Amino acid sequence: MLVEKFDFLEFLRLAIAQGRGEGKKISKDIVLGEIALMPKHSRMWACLLIEKIDFERIAVITPAKEQYKWMVSKYNPDFEWERRIEDLPGKVEFKKGEIKSADFFRVRNILASEIVKEMKKKKFKPNNAQGDLINIAKGLAEVVLRGNLLVKAMCGTCQGLGKLELFNASGFPCGVKPCLKCEGSGKRPYTLHEKITIANLNVSKSGYSERYYQFEQLGESIVAQWENEIRGRLSRTFNFELVA
Repeated sequence: MLVEKFDFLEFLRLAIAQGRGEGKKISKDIVLGEIALMPKHSRMWACLLIEKIDFERIAVITPAKEQYKWMVSKYNPDFEWERRIEDLPGKVEFKKGEIKSADFFRVRNILASEIVKEMKKKKFKPNNAQGDLINIAKGLAEVVLRGNLLVKAMCGTCQGLGKLELFNASGFPCGVKPCLKCEGSGKRPYTLHEKITIANLNVSKSGYSERYYQFEQLGESIVAQWENEIRGRLSRTFNFELVA
């Protein structure tokens, strides 16, 4: 059986879900207090991890439409009139709008500023004239944040675990390896086309891979650093030992 390693990021979500019930050693208030003591950027990321990030649902209402039919008199073929018939019924459609969380865009701007610094350091010039570098950086930062916060779908290969169990010749478990399909995230990753669309770039897939992907990876490393700071803080605060 594949046993997952304990992750304090999941512990963070579980503790928040428990609420403020009395008699609990680890309550929502205690965890929120620890979050407040974290460095600014990792604190904002921790708040995003426990917030439900979702898209705004926009209702598009199509009203009922009146319908008419031309009628001809059976007594006088030259006499015609318009008769109202049953209305064409209306409908309600829900479209996906922008992300509702303001904190999401605050963190995106922080991440984008770091990406811009690296772009200027490397004297990066975009393939097409698309305005200031900050607009491109915001698009790449949004790719990173959506990939970490919004689950497109669970990886079918590893069933959302992010790793695969290895078996020896006798059929017994002998270790684990990261899932290459989802790169260990447990989620189905965005395709290159989807990333280009999210970032609002006018480049080809090969152009994105060759020139823009490095800055996406920079954003991923910054997010990983924030998560390590959160893990370190929570592990120091809530570390315990099992007593036999």
